[in-house]
Formats: sequence, structure tokens, C-alpha cells
Amino acid sequence: MIVTGALIAADAAVANGALHVWSGVLDTLQRPDPSVPVTPVLVVLTQAEGDGDSTEVVTLEIHGPDGSLQKADLPVPEATRSGTNAGFFFHRIGIAGPDGRYVLVVGSVSLPVEIRTSTQ
Repeated sequence: MIVTGALIAADAAVANGALHVWSGVLDTLQRPDPSVPVTPVLVVLTQAEGDGDSTEVVTLEIHGPDGSLQKADLPVPEATRSGTNAGFFFHRIGIAGPDGRYVLVVGSVSLPVEIRTSTQ
């Protein structure tokens, strides 16, 4: 499985064979309290590496502003693995840690995102 792109969104869904993304390409995430993780949707665009691509998971790395590293294995749906029905998948992820700049790495794609605590 080749990761060809990725983006961070507020939400995503599939309806009638189409991917619907709300508030896509976010670069800043707000939260009400520093103890509350943010939970955006990570949309991953893919290409199968041939018939019968057996990739079942894609690893997500989240590099924090404090040097921390969070890792998660994201399951790849069968429709995405086959490459015939979908060239994408998405998962809601949780990012916990201090305010600052995070970098999400999935495949060869890196996504910078700023996490801020609201002061309102």
C-alpha cells in the first residue's frame, strides 16, 4: 500500500460511493482544556501496490512539541486494500499532550498541526 496523500479534517463520511470531508486541511486544532485530547479525522489517500495488496495496517506517528512520539496502527479496510472500490480510508484519531506544533506522519506524508487551548 502506497500512501499518496493525507489531510486532517473535522469529519468525514462515505455516501453513494463518494468521500465527503468537512473542514478539511485543518492546520490548527482548538480544545477547551489542556487535559482534553483533540480528536480530528485523519483522511489517508492510498494506492494499492498490485492485485491482492495485503496491507492491513498503516502506521501513524505523532511527533509532539515536547519531543514525545505517539504511534498507532490504523486498520486499512478491505475496499481500500483491493484498490477497486476506494483509494482512501479515514479514522478519528486522538492527540494528547501540551499545546504546540505536532507533526503527523503516515507513510511518506507529514502533516503539521498546531494544538491550542482556548482561553475563552
